[in-house]
Amino acid sequence: MTALKKYERLESLGLWKESNTDQRVEVIVSFGAASLVLSNSNGKPLAHWSLAAVRTLTRNGLPTIYGPDQNSGETLEIDDKQMIEAIKEVRKSIRRIGPHPVRLSWILSGLIFATIFALVFFWLPYISADYATRLITQPKAKQIGDDILNQAQNLTGQACDETLSLPALRKFENWLLPDGGNIHILDMGARLSAQIPGGNILLNRLLVEQNAGPEVAAGFVLMERALAAEKAPLTGMFRSIGTRATLTFIANGTLTNQVLATYLRETLTSGMARPTDKNLLSLFDTAKLTSAPYAYAIDPTGKTTAGLILGDPMQNKYRLQITDADWIDLQAICGNE
Repeated sequence: MTALKKYERLESLGLWKESNTDQRVEVIVSFGAASLVLSNSNGKPLAHWSLAAVRTLTRNGLPTIYGPDQNSGETLEIDDKQMIEAIKEVRKSIRRIGPHPVRLSWILSGLIFATIFALVFFWLPYISADYATRLITQPKAKQIGDDILNQAQNLTGQACDETLSLPALRKFENWLLPDGGNIHILDMGARLSAQIPGGNILLNRLLVEQNAGPEVAAGFVLMERALAAEKAPLTGMFRSIGTRATLTFIANGTLTNQVLATYLRETLTSGMARPTDKNLLSLFDTAKLTSAPYAYAIDPTGKTTAGLILGDPMQNKYRLQITDADWIDLQAICGNE
């Protein structure tokens, strides 16, 4: 501390009274390490007062009377102007570098506010999405799914629905979605598949039209089912549309067409996730579907999908679950579009 160093050799005489009932004793006053040292004429320290705690008990005039704190009966009288000025300057320096209750209060308040803001910013989207998902009944989920499909017409065109191919599509659904749901085949650009609320799986028409058999397209259906088991499509939708739209839905139960269109656009243009091999292979096993064709469709080298290739539950025992005729009919579901 610069001020204390400046006065470390300064000394003066003072009158020290240890308590209200004691006589005043002449002492030598000097500066120690952040303290006032009161010594007798032989240099023996009689008391150490913390400079941070020292209080001035008189306002004006000489001598100036000090106390080690506000309430003690112990006092020290000094009439040396240089020492009085030195004590004043050193104490001012200590206050400058010491804790400031008001400033500390502002800092703590700021930290608390920042923590609350961080919790709201990062935690609220998840908790609101989960809560909104729990509010939705099955009919409401179906309605939301239908509303999203209506928006799809503006982005991808209407789902393929060639009349003669619909029976084959129903067989395809019954095979891969035994618990219910619908598969919609449409033009999805670069995206190969997606799942939206209401049990609706979207398949790119290329998966149907450009593969000799149903294995690859069926694999993508099972992939979407596995992803839905890991994270509910409704929850994913609410996290995608943002906290504001989610809270609006919680308040009044509605989602605007603009919100749904934005969600669908983001879904169709975002990267595709992959479920865990274990969950996906379990679905392949249940559906009696070979996983290798799907794995090679994802990665032609097989390096990143080796688990699906080596773990193929139908290896050397796969049998088609729909007929060749059904698959040919399904390939024509988009007609000549």
